[in-house]
Amino acid sequence: MVEPAVEVGGRAEFPEGEGTMVEFDGREIAVFRSDDEFYAVENKCPHQGGPLSDGKVEETSVFCPWHGFEFDLTTGEHSHLGDLCVETYAAFVEDGTVFLSKE
Repeated sequence: MVEPAVEVGGRAEFPEGEGTMVEFDGREIAVFRSDDEFYAVENKCPHQGGPLSDGKVEETSVFCPWHGFEFDLTTGEHSHLGDLCVETYAAFVEDGTVFLSKE
């Protein structure tokens, strides 16, 4: 287990191919389950603040629901604009429970 880790819910609470907003370390974090892997990024798009947890997920990318900005869920980087990125968090499952920690 990555330390320090915080429990954010059970595996079943995170639908495949969708984002779910959780509170972690006083911030809103978007947790995604894609191909049964878990990813977590800050929930606020740096462009104009769109909620990334409401965005479309394709493999390891999320698209902001407001303007379609694409971010890599593994790195937080924008697909084309290197200076536009979101903070990432470690997300993992242990005994059916999803945990987050700062990377």
